[in-house]
Amino acid sequence: MTRGNRPAFATLGPRLLSKFQNMVRNVFRGQSPDFKRLLWTVIFMTAFGLVMVFSSSYVDAVIKDNDIFGEMKSQLGGIAIGGFLLLVFANLSPVRLFGLANLSMGIGLLLQALVVFTPLGVSVNGNRNWLYLGPISMQPSEFIKIALILYIAKMLTAPNRFETYEIQFWYAPTIAFGVVAILVGFLGSDVGTTLIMAIILFGMYYMANLPWKYVATLALAAVIAVPGLMMSNASRRGRFFAWLNPSAPDPNGYNWQSEHAKWAFASGGPFGVGLGNSKMKWSWLPEAQNDFIFAIIGEELGMFVALFTIVLFIALGMVMMKIAKKTQDPFQSLVVYGVTFWIMSQAFINISVVLTMFPVLGVNLPLISAGGTSMLATLVAIGIVLGIEKNNSLKPTLRVVQGVGRR
Repeated sequence: MTRGNRPAFATLGPRLLSKFQNMVRNVFRGQSPDFKRLLWTVIFMTAFGLVMVFSSSYVDAVIKDNDIFGEMKSQLGGIAIGGFLLLVFANLSPVRLFGLANLSMGIGLLLQALVVFTPLGVSVNGNRNWLYLGPISMQPSEFIKIALILYIAKMLTAPNRFETYEIQFWYAPTIAFGVVAILVGFLGSDVGTTLIMAIILFGMYYMANLPWKYVATLALAAVIAVPGLMMSNASRRGRFFAWLNPSAPDPNGYNWQSEHAKWAFASGGPFGVGLGNSKMKWSWLPEAQNDFIFAIIGEELGMFVALFTIVLFIALGMVMMKIAKKTQDPFQSLVVYGVTFWIMSQAFINISVVLTMFPVLGVNLPLISAGGTSMLATLVAIGIVLGIEKNNSLKPTLRVVQGVGRR
């Protein structure tokens, strides 16, 4: 290395640190009340989730890796990388966000194709939804949710394309969802994620105020397709019929998780048995730190904290809906609606499964369940919403003063 290169190399670290500090200041300083409510709600839920992931996972972590903090380390990694990307996307301009729609959709489909069609894809609990690239493992379906939201929002708001009554208007977003549904739901056997993506699609169609006759036709096709997906796999078929007939003999143990989740809530009562004192997590409730973490919350912290968790999601959904409604740009508004439908529907489905209102679908609880990829993708989506709200606060607003005249 020459002498002339040394000063530049020596100042690289301070320059990067300065840029990072500026990025943090741009996110945290001088923002709107809705921006702050969303940010601090997410921070609180993430911290609460980290505590519950450790409490619900340390038994299995010791059995699996002889490391009490094994699952917690993975969660911390997802939070750290996701938190950094949240800052990045919160500082991203809407123009760049619009430009990322096609690229993100292409990359997402490519990664999911690698999962389905190559040996890099791995099946976990009957779902082929994991991609292993050397030491890195991820669930591309989590990132496809973001790509689908951006792509659908762009297709529904792109100027000079087609009128909403023209059939060509519906081709791009509907075909994109159809390809994703085949790759994720049919070939990847991940019905839960496909169901959430369908809710995102129809939610965005509804908020875009599209003609009902087309929306109803597509909804009917989706309703017909869902039973087919449920019946296409022996394990899913067994879980579905076991859910329909909970009192019938269950030699394959399809209702094992659901029954033990109910026992967890029953033993927890109003105030819980105490943080860390769950009995169900001692190999009685599979995936206690993932799909069934809400049951551990009910057992250890009680019914009131479980209800408070639901209130947190309602508050999160309300502030995002408020941001979406006041966003004037149609593309940005639809993106926020899409993220809202994603997080709220996934939370609703997860909690409903734990309470035996739905059959087991393999859907985790956003911001709270274990899963580095899910946490990372959710924080990226929240960062996008924060960036849109930040852009809202930069625009001047008109205020009407009644009964007062000014010279």
